[in-house]
Amino acid sequence: MIDKQTAKAEGIKIIDSRQTLTTEKQALIAQLKAILPNVINADNQLDIKALQDIVDSKHTTSNNQGYELTFAGKGIARAMADSPTDMELKTEIKQSKNFDDTENVLIRGDNLEVLKILQANYHKKIKMIYIDPPYNTKSENFIYKDNFKKSDENLINDFSLDEESVDFLHNVYGTRTHSGWLSFIYPRLKLARDLLTDDGVIFISIDDNEQANLKILCDEIFGEDNLISSLVWQTKQAARGVPTKTMLMDNHEYILSYAINKENLMFNGIERNKNDFKNPDKDCRGLWRSESMSATGKQNNTFSIKDPLTKLEYTKNWAFSKSTIQNMIDKDLIIFPKNNGGTPRQKKFLNSYRNDKKSFVSNLGWFSTENATKYLMNLFGDRKMFDFPKPIELLKFLVSQSVHKNDLILDFFAGSGTTADAVMQLNAEDGGNRKFVLVQLDEPIDKEKSAEAHKFCTDNNFAPVISSITIERLNRAGDKIKADFEQNPKGLFDDKKLPDIGYKVFSCTQKPQVAQLDSIFKVAHNRTHTLDILINMLVATCKTLDTKIECLIEDKLYKAGGEIYLLAGVDSNELEKYQDLKINLDGWADINLTQYLNLGVGTADNISVIY
Repeated sequence: MIDKQTAKAEGIKIIDSRQTLTTEKQALIAQLKAILPNVINADNQLDIKALQDIVDSKHTTSNNQGYELTFAGKGIARAMADSPTDMELKTEIKQSKNFDDTENVLIRGDNLEVLKILQANYHKKIKMIYIDPPYNTKSENFIYKDNFKKSDENLINDFSLDEESVDFLHNVYGTRTHSGWLSFIYPRLKLARDLLTDDGVIFISIDDNEQANLKILCDEIFGEDNLISSLVWQTKQAARGVPTKTMLMDNHEYILSYAINKENLMFNGIERNKNDFKNPDKDCRGLWRSESMSATGKQNNTFSIKDPLTKLEYTKNWAFSKSTIQNMIDKDLIIFPKNNGGTPRQKKFLNSYRNDKKSFVSNLGWFSTENATKYLMNLFGDRKMFDFPKPIELLKFLVSQSVHKNDLILDFFAGSGTTADAVMQLNAEDGGNRKFVLVQLDEPIDKEKSAEAHKFCTDNNFAPVISSITIERLNRAGDKIKADFEQNPKGLFDDKKLPDIGYKVFSCTQKPQVAQLDSIFKVAHNRTHTLDILINMLVATCKTLDTKIECLIEDKLYKAGGEIYLLAGVDSNELEKYQDLKINLDGWADINLTQYLNLGVGTADNISVIY
């Protein structure tokens, strides 16, 4: 292990992967210091009075500082988002598919810890996030148990709580109360926000139980001005099983959508169907279709218009003024009915639209959860793996509207893997190279409630956890796309290139730490493969998980993203080849730093030690 003090004494940069998470407070302090240095004191803390003197000469008090959502545990939830993680990634080669070539990623683990890990190497790199978090049905406790990282004594001191309050908060966390659910989702959304690009968007599926609270929470995290819409989609068409007491059946869910900066966001729009346009009269102006001219509002715009050929008059509440309609008649832009029973309509030419796309409405319509269940059953040989998975067509729509063909999509409540399946299918249809990052907890499958899924896992020697189903769904969905490609390489696959159907799988494990065994200090870690070391060094140096790695000397020297990664001592002649590149040393390795520096390869300015 490289001694930190020696490295510091040599002026070498230390990268502590535990501290790669920059807290919101630290970032804000840095920004304020740059523009208002007098409001940051010598201890690098905010001087509230100094700031108040600048922005509020009337000294606004906390009694009238605005509106926000408060709930039990909010302060601790905020602290959870800011606290560093003690977890790192471990490669799972056997569970992966095309590990060396794929740009897709699936991480098994608690998404709170994973989101903290991703802060280092995916900051502002995700174009779209979709999540389908557990709904607060109050029927059972959460699978996600967010444990306090501080002792009760520290909680009492840091948050001015008494022991009774601490006991209450311990009980709230991990339960399906409003406060418990909000405390659970709050830190995850805060961390997710910092991963989105400046034109990024997040979609959050939710039902009526927490929709109202979630919107206020998202207004706080993303900014009320960045609300795009509370999208609604219809989950079923028939009202089967209507409660006799109310005679009303809920058949919808919400998708809250927020932008990082609404000014930068533009959806792709829906392709106009050219089949809707014809030219039966061989009009030289091209393809057209008929559209209504009747007014749909209550405005009084009623008058008569006359067919210049038949002289018949038609009286209605029109959408256009009298002069506008007369001008349309003069330009042969109105189709008059052939009989008295019809209504005049306007000719709308395809080339008259400003672009080839049309907008969509916030009521997205019906997407069948029943069809989604059938699709998943077909993938798994008529076995029912999940109840009510999200429809793949719904996810394809959201992705198609929000990203371009080379963008990155994140889903940190991956479930059955619908988001990834949708991404792969879209790539197959339009030749895109969209990439996904999925995160799924190793949530145990209940043997009684999900007997088929549990049996499927045990029959196939998979761990009976949700992530096993996620991985196998990606495997089977990819194989289906490949089979379709081989049968019909020209159809949807215009470029005759099979899309990326692979995925790198990682799990989460404890970071290395120094442990004392029989008065001897040793490095304790769970790294069983050289790739485990490399991947976490890449994360610490802000390289995404799809970064290509070049082996220079096996188990010792590697190159990735234009930088060198040294895992063990090597001959100086080898290092001299790369002395102009940044060199990163594994701080946990048995590398003699002094001996290395004496080789004269590189300077302290281009060397980093990673712990």
